[in-house]
Amino acid sequence: MMKKSYKVLLAGLAAVSIIGLAACGQSKSTSESKDKKIDFILDWSPNTNHTGLYVAQEKGYFKEAGVDVDIKLPPEDSSSDLIINGKAPFGIYFQDSMAKKLDKGAEITAVAAIVEHNTSGIISKKSAGITSPKDLVDKKYGTWNDPVELGMLKTLVESQGGQFDEVEKVPNNDSNSITPIENGLFDAAWIYHGWDGIMAQSQGMDTNFFYMKDYVKEFDYYSPVIIANNDYLKKNPDEAKKVLQAIKKGYQYAMENPEEAADILIKHAPELKNKRDFVLASQKYLSEQYASDKDKWGQFEASRWNAFYKWAKDKGIVDNDLSDKGFSNDYIK
Repeated sequence: MMKKSYKVLLAGLAAVSIIGLAACGQSKSTSESKDKKIDFILDWSPNTNHTGLYVAQEKGYFKEAGVDVDIKLPPEDSSSDLIINGKAPFGIYFQDSMAKKLDKGAEITAVAAIVEHNTSGIISKKSAGITSPKDLVDKKYGTWNDPVELGMLKTLVESQGGQFDEVEKVPNNDSNSITPIENGLFDAAWIYHGWDGIMAQSQGMDTNFFYMKDYVKEFDYYSPVIIANNDYLKKNPDEAKKVLQAIKKGYQYAMENPEEAADILIKHAPELKNKRDFVLASQKYLSEQYASDKDKWGQFEASRWNAFYKWAKDKGIVDNDLSDKGFSNDYIK
């Protein structure tokens, strides 16, 4: 489900070498914190989901905590596998994408919610007349043919009495969803409003958009999240807390200082330099979405976490009961 992540500015940057991850991903003891780097793997190229990480780095929060965190770009489509396989302790992922991984026994735990509520939804050209899930019937939807994605779309359409079979599914192989919609390849696609939605606005595209969570309450899950390798957490609980507390300070600062935070992101991602107005608009939006209470940034509500996985079990997307599995507030509180 990485294709749901923010892709417009990211094509061509994903295939980045991660030499040395296996050597420095795991630690032998917390006493070695000052002598080694702690690798943190992004889900894709730098964007406003990641701003708090760069703020923590720029403001010296990691150094104050006595940890040396190295923020790295991932090879394409493999950030979660690096964490699962112990090649790095931390990374960014998504609760919905974790479902199949956890169902197969992946040893990862979500240790912080970057955004408090699910800000993804369906975008379309206004001329297509798609203002709610039922309007997708007889329209072209750009899909990645992912089982979780299609299961969610089916539930959305049927929640309003629509026939899912009457939604035309068109493969979405583009580097982003906005361009093919604008070019008429399909009518609608699943995006995150904080990046692709605001990008469409910045390009003057006249669109409709609705949040998935507004129609199916189980879809108000956590996305994106910070995940960690379970073996690392077991061996290095104190170090993990230091890392997460420093990151928390970074996101709290970004919440209160969106313009400065946007400039910090651009400093660390110079490819965004010529798109500052767009990045700032995205940052202002997400700075209000990270958390409603800055002191509770990163915390999970078990009821919301479990509701999505119960839905996935009921729909046959996962085989096992994943209630209370795959997340922890122990490192962020």
